[in-house]
Amino acid sequence: MLLKPTSEVPHKGGQVIVPGSRDYQLIHQWIAEGAVPDVETTQRVERLEVLPDSAELAMPGMKQQFIVIAHYPDGTTRDVTREAKFTSSLNDVAKITDDGVVTAERRGETAILTRYEGAYSTNGIIVMGDRSGYKWVETPEYNYIDTHVHNKLKRMKLLPSHLCTDEEFVRRIYFDLTGLPPTPEQARSFLADTTTSKTKREKLIDALLETPEFIDHWTHKWADLLQSNRKFLGERGVWLFQQWIYQAIAQNRPYDQFVRDLITATGSTYANPAASYFRVSREYTAAVENTTQLFLGVRFSCNKCHDHPFEKWTQNQYYELGAFFADVNVKQGPLPGDEIVYASYTETPVKHPRTLAVVEPSVPFGEIAVETDNKQHMLATWLTSKENPMFARAGVNRLWSYFMGRGIIEPVDDIRTSNPPINPELLDALTKDFLDSGFDMKHIMKTMVHSRTYQQSIKTNAWNKSDTINFSHAVARRLTAEQLLDAIGIATGSRPRFQEVPKHFRAVQLPDSKVKDDGFLKLFGRPERESSCECERTTEVSLAHAMNLINGPTVAEALIDPKGRITRLIKANQDDRVLVEELYLATFSRLPEKNEYAVAVEHIANAESKEEGAQDLLWALINSPAFLFNR
Repeated sequence: MLLKPTSEVPHKGGQVIVPGSRDYQLIHQWIAEGAVPDVETTQRVERLEVLPDSAELAMPGMKQQFIVIAHYPDGTTRDVTREAKFTSSLNDVAKITDDGVVTAERRGETAILTRYEGAYSTNGIIVMGDRSGYKWVETPEYNYIDTHVHNKLKRMKLLPSHLCTDEEFVRRIYFDLTGLPPTPEQARSFLADTTTSKTKREKLIDALLETPEFIDHWTHKWADLLQSNRKFLGERGVWLFQQWIYQAIAQNRPYDQFVRDLITATGSTYANPAASYFRVSREYTAAVENTTQLFLGVRFSCNKCHDHPFEKWTQNQYYELGAFFADVNVKQGPLPGDEIVYASYTETPVKHPRTLAVVEPSVPFGEIAVETDNKQHMLATWLTSKENPMFARAGVNRLWSYFMGRGIIEPVDDIRTSNPPINPELLDALTKDFLDSGFDMKHIMKTMVHSRTYQQSIKTNAWNKSDTINFSHAVARRLTAEQLLDAIGIATGSRPRFQEVPKHFRAVQLPDSKVKDDGFLKLFGRPERESSCECERTTEVSLAHAMNLINGPTVAEALIDPKGRITRLIKANQDDRVLVEELYLATFSRLPEKNEYAVAVEHIANAESKEEGAQDLLWALINSPAFLFNR
């Protein structure tokens, strides 16, 4: 026990104890006293108290000592600072020694995770840096979101950006609520509205929430998360599951009921498509991991083989939760491709892999409100309960990330003690609002996009240019693969062609990734829908992406489509100025600036033909970052 950790005999783990150190002496003394086991009489730590609760260091180089107090069930306490383990989530902001001394490195925020004998605590550190000359500028607040965001900005000595322009807003809100850009006619109508900017924005938000495109867009998002894929569901099953999700979104089914319908589903997956949830999560282990990651934002896969090293989740909890799903089975149905989800209480029960003991179902926190023989119903009741602190919290955090570019906790499906919310008061307020609304998805979406925070410009100021986490300005987000392809289709007036689906289908309406296209969607990060993790979809920008937009077949064929926008405009005898206006509206949802007019009109006039000149212009606009990103 001492020779290996001190590296006095060969050991792959390396040296972890220094000979003569306090840890060395403690173990040496215990061995010398006969290594008497005292597990039964030793108290487990009830909680850790770390002082100070949070710290603000004015400048890089400053230090702060943390003290760790262990609290025991009998009311006693002990200073365990020297034995505790410390980790900084961002060492480049502030690092911490083994003795609990924090040193500020640069301006920013980080979290210090403290661990001792299975107990954990997280404490925030702010390194302020030089903010001389800072003064808060009074800024309108549209709702409670802005109040909480501004409170954090004041604390961090940041100033929010100005509002985005109406041109920026109309493109942003269309993409975020419907997955599509506005058509030139829709953009022109919004921009021509002479009511106040705030009023017409709210009016547009309300209108978009009631469109078929809104339903398609959010159906697509949930189909991604629920892994709606013919690999799991079969040809007909994937269409039926998509239609079930579509109906739930169209009805604005409360989020708790939506999830409950999935968790409790049984029967034919053709007659009750919600049961397809268990065609994807066929094994109880998959059901545990998908359910916790999707609806609690927790990655339970980390504690499948052992207790989580940095969190409260245990291996026992993994299998206790799995016991709720152990009775759920899938068998072949009477129709080709159909399967029947059913509960059987005669199957092999869950056994703990370490002890081989039969595991009884139990939840990792809280209590089961109603005890029944139906384990699916028991679990669903606990999971979706208003008393479950994590369900609504994870839901609003995920939605927030879709509109703001990052979660209040990021990643949204990796919520843990060592990854605290950047603005806990904001997350608490959103969670309460979601609960008070009866889990109304449209209500919480509307609240988010009505906020001034959502409607800020991506342009920064001297005080927020380095901020990436406090929502002091909007962030440019690359369009998803489907959004980009559909945007190219709207800009050019040429519908992309897909096999196996109706001709009018847009990319966002496709049932899964198996529908064949020219490779564009896969290249730009469309997920295969084989994981419940948000990370399966990619939105980075690469050289391959740039080359495809520059000279790939998707854009090239759309530009020369004889039924496309350019041909229609030319046949309508539109003059060059109107032609330029329409192409800018079709791509950027705005009219061109004076110099842009001049350059574009001159190019079209000097081209071999008006059609070729217009194609060149539209090609250039599509290849602009302003087109590729939702700004």
